[in-house]
Parts: sequence; C-alpha cells; structure tokens
Amino acid sequence: MEQQAAPQPSPRLRPPPVAATSAADGVGADASSEPWWRRKRPRRPPPPPEADAEAVKAEALELMAAHPVLPRLVVFDLDHTLWPFQCDRLPKDEVPYLYPQARGILNALKDRGIEIAIASRASRKKGVAKAFLEKLGIHFLFGAQEIFYTWSPKSEHFQSLRRKTGVPYKYMLFFDDEIRNILATRKLGVSCVLVEKGITLDKLRTGLSTCYAKSSASPNAEPAEC
Repeated sequence: MEQQAAPQPSPRLRPPPVAATSAADGVGADASSEPWWRRKRPRRPPPPPEADAEAVKAEALELMAAHPVLPRLVVFDLDHTLWPFQCDRLPKDEVPYLYPQARGILNALKDRGIEIAIASRASRKKGVAKAFLEKLGIHFLFGAQEIFYTWSPKSEHFQSLRRKTGVPYKYMLFFDDEIRNILATRKLGVSCVLVEKGITLDKLRTGLSTCYAKSSASPNAEPAEC
C-alpha cells in the first residue's frame, strides 16, 4: 500500500508593502498613530478683541439717560458674565480677558455714579479671581466684592452686600449666567437678568427696563431708583 505524503503548510501571506511617503510628497504621518503622551494639547483660542470701550460707554450712558428709573447698586457675577471662562480652572499667571462690551459698561455705570459690586463663587483657588481683576485694571471699580464659595445660590452674597452697602434689595440689579442664582436672588426682591454670553448693551437695556417696569408697578416706589 502506497504511503501518502504529509500535507505541507501553506506559506504565510504577507501584506503588500506600503509605499513610503516623504515630506516632499506633502503627505505626513497620521496624527492618530502618535501615542497620546506625544500629542500636543490644542491651544486655547485667542480672546475676542474688546470693543471700543469709549463707544460702548457712550451708548450705555445714553441707555441710562433714557430710563427715568435706575438701580442704586449693580451686581455682577464673574465667570461667564464679565469674562468668558471659569477662573478657578486657570493658573494665576494666565492672561485674563473680558467680554467685548464689559469694560465700557462698567465705566459707564461708574461715571453715572451707580455703585458696582461682585457676587461670585469663584474662590476654590484662593486669590485667582482678585488677581485677574487687578490684571484687567478694573478692581477699583467695585465697592464691594463678595467672592467666596458656597453650595447654595447667592443669597449669602446678597445678604452681605445688603449689610455693607446699605442698599435695599429692591434697588439692586443683578447679572448672572446661572438660572438657579437668578431665581434665588429674585426672591429677595432683586431685579435680575440672565446672561447667556456675557454682559452686553442689550442685557443692560433689559435690566434697566426691568427696574423701570418694577418701579412703575409699585405705587410706593421711590422715583429715579429701581
């Protein structure tokens, strides 16, 4: 009986060679093939340019002149209200920047003789918020700065502002980007405006109109104040 030969293993298939690319061809290696620890972190986009502060200030003063009822104290949140970032997530040596129309609006309020204050929870990294205010050259504009962290909405901030400034809640105007702070502060009697993309002339107009409407609806309201 004839013995059959053992089957021979088939040769291993190899993938066809990939043509090498060079810089001269204008084709580089796929970035996704790089290990994660070698990839460069994307840079933050450059800050938007500030609007002409004097032009914004002039327009803001016109808005205030057109409203017979004005607040005695205007209060601002910091993160995503005056500037478009969360300052506690940035180092102190970071270069801060404001929303485009913020500086002009602040200067107009100061020129009009209206008190300005801060109510912010940006204080997990102690001193960052105040350092940014100084770098921006606006720290001196705020008579009261309530910058401290709390889990609750900003009722505590406003209670402190009430004690320090002597201004009743009904004569205050508040700008913030969080609805829970708006709802809690409104219960105190403060006029509040929710900002989505920072303080703007349109938001200032809304706030002044809110003060005027509230004063007109109250027969016992004092004139020229919200």
